[in-house]
Order: sequence, then C-alpha cells, then structure tokens
Amino acid sequence: MAQEEQTNISPELLARVTNSAGIFQLLGLHIETVHNGIGRVRVSVDERLMHPQMIVHGGVIFTLADTAMSMAILSVNPPGTRTGTIEAKINYLLPVRTGELLAEAHIVHQGRSTAVLEATVFNIVDGEQKAIARLLGTFSVARPKNPLDSGETGTNNSKNHNEHGK
Repeated sequence: MAQEEQTNISPELLARVTNSAGIFQLLGLHIETVHNGIGRVRVSVDERLMHPQMIVHGGVIFTLADTAMSMAILSVNPPGTRTGTIEAKINYLLPVRTGELLAEAHIVHQGRSTAVLEATVFNIVDGEQKAIARLLGTFSVARPKNPLDSGETGTNNSKNHNEHGK
C-alpha cells in the first residue's frame, strides 16, 4: 500500500482528461493538483455559472468538488484504474457571486473497492478565502486486474492474448 500512495496520475492522462472532457471545457475547470491523495480544481466565477438569482449554481459547486475528489483518488491508484461516485452529500455554506472557486479534496479512507473522500470548496475574492461548501463522497475503485495493463478499459483481455499465441 505504501507504494500505491506514492503513485501519481501521469501528466499525459491528466492532459488527456482536461483537454478532451467536455465538462472541463464547458465550465472552465482547471486542475491544479493531483498528488499523494490530494486533488485541487479551480474555476473562475462568471455569468455562465449563475442561476437566475445571480449566485453560482449549486450543481457547479458540486461538480467542482466531485472533480477534485476524483483527482485525489486517481493520484494514488495505478493507471487504468476506473473510479466513479457512488454517493455524495454536500452542505452549501455561503452563496457565491464573484471571484474564483477552489475545491480541495483528500482521501479519508481507501479500501479495496471503495474510497471515502472529503472536499471543501472555497470562494477566493481579493485574496480572501472563505469555505462555501463541504462535500463527503464515496467512490467505487476498480484497479486493473493485470498491473501491466494500463489500457483504456482497465481490464485484461485474455481472449485476445490467446488468439495471438501470446
């Protein structure tokens, strides 16, 4: 387990995720940290993120926190690991109208097939940082069966290996 804790998501995978995922482009999310069980994701507040009451939509805040937690869990697992949110609970503490949002997430517990994470979302305005939401989530974790398999599916396709005589 100690070795797993030091395994980080590869820069190539991080670039692929941020450059190809539509949600990152749509919301303008920027991943800042993916390292040793910590994930940090940032977004600038603008009118695209507002609901009619002119505060940031709760779904944006939730997505930011969920993404930070995903980055935290990916940072300690081998390439090819599949993760997904099983459940999450969020407490909204303050409304947001301006500035930037920063979600910071860390792993509370990681088992064989699930992990529990916490995230705090901060609003940063003129250098002042205030907590505006807290999230607790449970994630499924499916590591590749073959440690050498870091393919897209996270599975070892032994049928193909047999067909090719390997």
